[in-house]
Amino acid sequence: MILAGVAILLVGMSNLGNGFKSFSGGLLEKILKKSTDTRVKSIAFGTITTILMQSSTLVSVISISFLGAGLITLAQGIGIVFGANLGNSAGSWLIVGLTKINISTLAIPLVVSGALLGFQKDSVLKGLGSVFIGIGFFFLGVDYIKSGFESYKEIMDLSKFNFTGMKGVLIFVALGAITTGIVQSSHATIAIIISALISNQITYENALAATLGTSVGGVVTAVVASLSTNLDGKKLAVANCIFNFTIALIVIVLFPFFVNLVNLVADILGIENIALKTALFHTLFNLVAVILISMFVGQIVAFLDRVIKEPKNRDTDRPLYLNNNILEYPDTAIEALQKESEHLYNNAYAMIAHTIGFNRSDIRSKESFDFIVENKKWFSGSVDLDYLYRQKIKVLFDAIMEFSTKAQLYADDEAKVHRIFSFKLASRNITEATKNLKIIQGNMKVYANSTNKYLADEYNEMRKDMGELLRSIEKLKLMKDESVHLILQNLKGAEKLLKEKDYSAFHRVETLITENKISATNGTSILNDSAFMAQIAINLIEAVVIIFAKDEYSEEIKQD
Repeated sequence: MILAGVAILLVGMSNLGNGFKSFSGGLLEKILKKSTDTRVKSIAFGTITTILMQSSTLVSVISISFLGAGLITLAQGIGIVFGANLGNSAGSWLIVGLTKINISTLAIPLVVSGALLGFQKDSVLKGLGSVFIGIGFFFLGVDYIKSGFESYKEIMDLSKFNFTGMKGVLIFVALGAITTGIVQSSHATIAIIISALISNQITYENALAATLGTSVGGVVTAVVASLSTNLDGKKLAVANCIFNFTIALIVIVLFPFFVNLVNLVADILGIENIALKTALFHTLFNLVAVILISMFVGQIVAFLDRVIKEPKNRDTDRPLYLNNNILEYPDTAIEALQKESEHLYNNAYAMIAHTIGFNRSDIRSKESFDFIVENKKWFSGSVDLDYLYRQKIKVLFDAIMEFSTKAQLYADDEAKVHRIFSFKLASRNITEATKNLKIIQGNMKVYANSTNKYLADEYNEMRKDMGELLRSIEKLKLMKDESVHLILQNLKGAEKLLKEKDYSAFHRVETLITENKISATNGTSILNDSAFMAQIAINLIEAVVIIFAKDEYSEEIKQD
């Protein structure tokens, strides 16, 4: 019955989490942005959402995923997981309350109602059905665990295995941590602890130590979830470990003091029941941890930034914002795709700048490109475009295509589906632009530095035009508050100008050949490379319109 109770409770927790996720519909992301801008708000958000969802693990995993998507900062994420640990203690109070009543009478109606709602087509009703089933199974699981211990007491008395002193504290902290790590639910372990306590299978102090152990074991799921996310996600998982391990160490060292503190607060509140005192202990040590450790969030962030870094000499790039944990949150998935597409553009931007002989600092400077071409030497670095394409472009393009295809399955309206699909187009355009670079690379450097002034001028004009485009895009990236109309107008105007320049190149080349200033071979090279440069520019513009324009871009582009 105990094992069945644990299994039923875990099914309930899973349904509860899925239910909340199924009808969040972007609400969670919006609340995150508005409610985590200060440390106190972040902690409050983590506490409240954990109380509502009854799963600190779920809130921690969501926070790691949202941090990986760039939706929140590391400091905000740390505040959320700190609050989640405090909010998790509410489950202890709930479990103690459930052990005092005949909860099976409440559980069955909830499960039946949830099952009926689960057959509905509306996603909100389906989500509500999962929540009802989750709560019902949660109640049933606690009831089975309680009944199991009551029955087991008649067969064997486990109290003889209790330990006293520091030895008992260490053993039961370890047991609580191991059990929580295995079942991946601190609530399931708490239900076991409370049920064993009220049936006199373990002592009060051993129950407190095991409860402390649930906080240590609760980090396992979050750590596993962080393995598939980016560097910041891993930092947040480590911050969660720092929180739980630090308070566990403090409480173990000062265990008699914390026992006395619980008893003192319990006397003040008029609490005599040892199960309620265990729940009070769970809340108190997490509250002490939040108050104490939250004062050092800045130092924790600095420590994590200093210690956890990207591996050196890693040539192959990888997605920074995409992970499968956020697929169920369409708004977050879209934001992650936008950031990853910008990451892809930045890689392409560096390749293009170096291919046309400029440093990125040249592009971002205020100096005219006439001055740069006349007074600065060609970028001296070696650019292996085939290698860079494989290591910096193709790997990100593949990841964006895979992620966006999956994300479209979770999108809940046509506008979001269209927005997600648009990032496939943007990433494809950027990829095509870098492919064309390989075609012009050889001629660009040789002819731009040619002793034939007329030939060099033609290629340097191409360089300057592309440099101006890249500079304009860099400025557009900073135009956060500008309207999409202005972005579209500027870029579409640049696209039109490039096409006109490509067309006028025919007349210039004819004149130069006629006047014997360049050879016919040089002329065809100019025309071919000019066309490729124009296509590169057009691909970039079409991608940039998607990446840096706001959501309403999709309607604008349809009308264009």
